[in-house]
Amino acid sequence: MAQFAPQLQEICVLAAEISWTNRGSTTVRVPLNFAALARVGCPVGLAVRIGSYPRMPASNDPELRQIQALVTELLARARAEGLEPTEIQIDFDCAESKLAGYRCWLEDLRKSLGGTKLVFTVLPSWLKRAEFIPLARAADGFVLQVHSLQKPARIDQIPTLCDPLRARAWIVQAEKAGVDFRVALPTHGYLLGFDRFGNYLGLGAEGPLPNWPFGTQIRTVRSDPVAMTTLMRDILATPTPHLRGIIWFRLPVGGDRLAWNAVTFAAVLRGETPQAHLTAEAVWVEPGLVEISLINDGQTTELLPGFVQLRGLKSEKMQSGDGLGGFQLEMRGSEVQGISRATGVVTDATIAPGRRMKIAWLRFAHDLPLEALVVPPP
Repeated sequence: MAQFAPQLQEICVLAAEISWTNRGSTTVRVPLNFAALARVGCPVGLAVRIGSYPRMPASNDPELRQIQALVTELLARARAEGLEPTEIQIDFDCAESKLAGYRCWLEDLRKSLGGTKLVFTVLPSWLKRAEFIPLARAADGFVLQVHSLQKPARIDQIPTLCDPLRARAWIVQAEKAGVDFRVALPTHGYLLGFDRFGNYLGLGAEGPLPNWPFGTQIRTVRSDPVAMTTLMRDILATPTPHLRGIIWFRLPVGGDRLAWNAVTFAAVLRGETPQAHLTAEAVWVEPGLVEISLINDGQTTELLPGFVQLRGLKSEKMQSGDGLGGFQLEMRGSEVQGISRATGVVTDATIAPGRRMKIAWLRFAHDLPLEALVVPPP
């Protein structure tokens, strides 16, 4: 957070999540270090996720009292540790048919916050509902989430996470509410699992992989940083009276394989179009022994290539060699043709900016004028 604070107007952190089942409710509180957040270098808001609710929300719901008590507790804890949150952001998984009841919740919740701003997350499908404008005006603002994932039926129907054309149309619709709003753009992705026949099994997001069966084919849907940079520029270049900026979901951290790398995110915040540059290199580490590596010295995370071509071998025979990291040597008789991704379970493995990865080693009787080239996918 401190790394990106100079380029951001605000950071919103997840503080708690409430879910309901037939057996009652579950509340998970994130163990935030509010004192550290107060020193991060830019204003901080708190987000509360609320799971789907089985009934039409109403002002007399005990569950609403539970939400109000939770938010009051979070604000008190933050202030006691020196943080004054700029806003409470509610992310409620509300059915479209229950938006009128959601308005009642927001109205009551807003009254209990005193001077703290209340905002909430909006799905594009809500914009066409007659209940939306009264709902929007029940809060101090909203966040329009223009990314979503349509679940595919087959492996050849991989969807796009965010369509810029549709996003622009939704922004025009959102402006009609006459309420301040921000647009949430994605920096993350999802893993999609398909069986060996190509039928959809499910998706994975944050956390461990789902328990998919052996032989599952995995595809990754990622936010396109080049497309999102262009969309960001378009949004900021054509401001509307109530559009107050962009929220990026989510901030890069080292262990998050599905989100943008910090190098990518930094380039986007600077207004640059992130550049891709994936190459292969052959290095003779000792006489007769060559190692082949992939090098990502661009600004985007790249899929591992399907094939790396080796030039300069002529008819030279390899004495020994092997692929590494999921790669294998492609042979024609005793001659090496190149290096390919190993067959088997199909995954979309990647290499992050600034990383290099050894994919093979080969031993010959002497050094050769060997060149390794990444073959772009068809």
